[in-house]
Amino acid sequence: MIVSEASLAPGGASGDHAARAFGAAGQTPGAPEPYSFAPIFGGAEYCSSHTDAWFEHDEWARFILDLKGRVLRANASAKALAASGLIGSGGVFICSKHRSRAEMDQLLDRMARGYQDSGRILFRTGDDAWCILDLRVSDGASGCVFAVARPVKSLTISDLDGLCSTFKLTKSEKLVLVHIANGDSPKDVGRILDMSIHTVRSHLRSICLRLGVKGINGAIRICLQMC
Repeated sequence: MIVSEASLAPGGASGDHAARAFGAAGQTPGAPEPYSFAPIFGGAEYCSSHTDAWFEHDEWARFILDLKGRVLRANASAKALAASGLIGSGGVFICSKHRSRAEMDQLLDRMARGYQDSGRILFRTGDDAWCILDLRVSDGASGCVFAVARPVKSLTISDLDGLCSTFKLTKSEKLVLVHIANGDSPKDVGRILDMSIHTVRSHLRSICLRLGVKGINGAIRICLQMC
C-alpha cells in the first residue's frame, strides 16, 4: 500500500523540525551515525540543510511519528517499505489490527509518560518478513518519536552458539529455533527437519521455558539481541 506524501506529513513543519532534531540527537542503536555537524562545518544553517539531506537519503527506513503512532514524516527508504503494506489506513505506522499494535501502543505510552526514552519491537511487514523497529524520543523535539525500521538478517546455526550455550538448549531445540527465527512456520520446520508438528511445538515450549519468555516472539527477540 503506497501512502501519499500528504498522509505521511500532516503538519509538515513539525516533521521538518523533528528531522533536524533527529540529526543532532536521538540516534537509534545500531543505526549508522549521521554527519558530524560540529561548528567547523559552518553553523546552524549548514547543519539544518545537511540533516534534512541525510534523513531523506539515508539507507535505513526512518520515520518521525507522533505519540499516537501517526506518521509525521518518512524518508525515501521508509516510503518504499510503506509500499509493502507496513503503514495502515490514515497514515498510522502499524494499523490497529496488526498483531504488534498493542505492544507498540504500550511502548509509546511509556515514552509519553517519561518512563523510558527508547525501545524496540519486533513485527512482521506486509510480506510477512520480520523487521525490527527502534523507537527513541528526544528532549529537542517534544511530542515526536524517531523510528528506524530494518529487516531482520537471516540467522545461521553458528549465530546461536552463544545463546544455546547460555540457556542450555539442546541440538534439536537449536535447529528448531534458527528456522523459526528465520520466518519458517512450525509446520515448515517439521517438514524441513522431518519432525512431527507435535514434536516441533514441544521443542518450542521447551525453548520458551529455558529462555524465560512467554511466547516465540520473545524467543526471537532474544535471538536478535544476542546474535
